[in-house]
Amino acid sequence: MNQFIQRVANYVANEIFVKGLANSKTFQKFAVRTDSHLSEMKKGGVESLNSKLDDLHKAATEAAYSTAEAAKNSSSKSSYHTSGPPTPPKGGFPGFVSAFGKEVKKDLGIGK
Repeated sequence: MNQFIQRVANYVANEIFVKGLANSKTFQKFAVRTDSHLSEMKKGGVESLNSKLDDLHKAATEAAYSTAEAAKNSSSKSSYHTSGPPTPPKGGFPGFVSAFGKEVKKDLGIGK
């Protein structure tokens, strides 16, 4: 009996709501406007995401090169003489890239 009531409810919903909305000019206008707004938002979101990824790539590249140059400079200096307290690690994404690079070098046996 429960399945019969469910089938009747589905039939009524399909006949009244779906077909009624499909034939409604107001709903069609609403659907077209909503689709165009969502398409514009997606396009703007993709452009924004691409620009942020470009900025992130630029920052990562700069951090990688600055880390490589810092390693060259520190290897030429004597490790026995230090001046002052140690400096804290970089923060944010450049710090992550620097620390990640150091760990990879240690794992590969390239650096100390």
